[in-house]
Amino acid sequence: MATRAYRIAQPTSPAPPQDSVAPKGSKQQDPCRQRLGRLKDLNVKFPIKYARRDIKVRPQLGAQRPSVTNVDEPLFPKLQIVDPGKDPILEHCMPPLSLEVSPFPKKESVDASHVLFGMSTLLSRLEGSIPFLERWLAHTGANLFVIVVNSEEDRKPDKKKMSKLQSHMRDLGIKATLVGPLDEQDDMPLRYFSLVKLLYSKRDKGTQWIGIVDDDTFFPSMHSLINTLGNYDSRLQQYVGGISEEWWSVVLYGLMAFGGAGLFLSLPMAAMIDSEYQACREQSSSSAGDMRIHECIQWHSHVKLTPIPGLHQMDMGGDLSGVYESGWRPLSLHHWKADWWDDQRRENWVPLDVMHLVADVCGECFLQRWHFGEDTVLSNGYSIATYAKGITNEELQKPEHTWLGPRPVPDTFNPGYVHSIGTIREPLKLEEEKIQYMFLDAQLVDGGVRQYYLHKGLGDELDTLVELFWNGKAERA
Repeated sequence: MATRAYRIAQPTSPAPPQDSVAPKGSKQQDPCRQRLGRLKDLNVKFPIKYARRDIKVRPQLGAQRPSVTNVDEPLFPKLQIVDPGKDPILEHCMPPLSLEVSPFPKKESVDASHVLFGMSTLLSRLEGSIPFLERWLAHTGANLFVIVVNSEEDRKPDKKKMSKLQSHMRDLGIKATLVGPLDEQDDMPLRYFSLVKLLYSKRDKGTQWIGIVDDDTFFPSMHSLINTLGNYDSRLQQYVGGISEEWWSVVLYGLMAFGGAGLFLSLPMAAMIDSEYQACREQSSSSAGDMRIHECIQWHSHVKLTPIPGLHQMDMGGDLSGVYESGWRPLSLHHWKADWWDDQRRENWVPLDVMHLVADVCGECFLQRWHFGEDTVLSNGYSIATYAKGITNEELQKPEHTWLGPRPVPDTFNPGYVHSIGTIREPLKLEEEKIQYMFLDAQLVDGGVRQYYLHKGLGDELDTLVELFWNGKAERA
């Protein structure tokens, strides 16, 4: 996760009248005391400032997911200092909060068997991606074919390790098949392009789509992805996917589907590329595999890309808070390996596999926003932010420009992100105008999901931890 220095403050919203100290040993107090024992398992230092709140999920079939939902009460009570080693009693309790959500079917009930997914990567990178793949791909019926090599210098993969990883993935419910390059002389762009040929050769009578992704592509809802693909007639030549959010990249590469966001070809389109495979290999000299696919389609068909806005390439560096706090309902997210050029710096990875756990309880609620009172916004699974001067729903409709860029494009009327994001607002000054509690961890426990949001205190200040317990399994559609 992109790192920033934050300083947390107690929320400005006043505690409600119910917030009171309960007698020791009372029924109200016992659950609070019991849950504090879990804090010692977190990677935080004690004593710590702390508050917690239960959330009861109210799944509503057909409910829409708005960009932001207003709640006319504070999110959590007063902070107190706790140290689990001293068996503390929680002094400030609030009644459970009831939030309406839009449920989706269980992952196991989603049938994605008509989609063949493919990626090309290094064995070491694939191993690190497995927990993330498990979150969106396991038990969906979709097959995944992965072209793997040890390194660019050693393109003959370790068959023993391949077999071990493949067995591990299948044990997790991921229908994965690991293979070496179709041609061991192929570099990364050619291996990527060869995925089309590989996937087409693995089709069966039920195959309708092939999807090419990167090893750091994440789909929060396979259900939503399959529904979206269902809007396009797979009997025709179709080329759909996500373009870059950054105008500089669009100008450089054109209106092409970026593999990190997700690139999808109907079977007739894959058949065309397969028939022109050798010619396209010889014609193109592009250093990007997804660009080679785009060029082959341009040269040998009249089909143009159909962009899908919900597929996010995430070509934005630095602090991505403005994206994750935007209220978007993403079909895909990319670059969760924040330092994707250096596989050893995993502390900077965006832990989407853990952030996404809350979806097991509240369906389509991942990254959904709730606006509490005038000053507090929960971006579910990413952050809790409080605003010193409050914030309006109108302001929240515009993503906050926290990330780097844009890179300049001469003689353009597009300042950088108008085509993909629209109007954005200027970043706020942290600790003066905006305070953030950043996602730390989540756990599937007690029939629900516990989330923890942390700020590390500056200097001698104590760290602050906020816990939310999403209570009970959501009813499914």
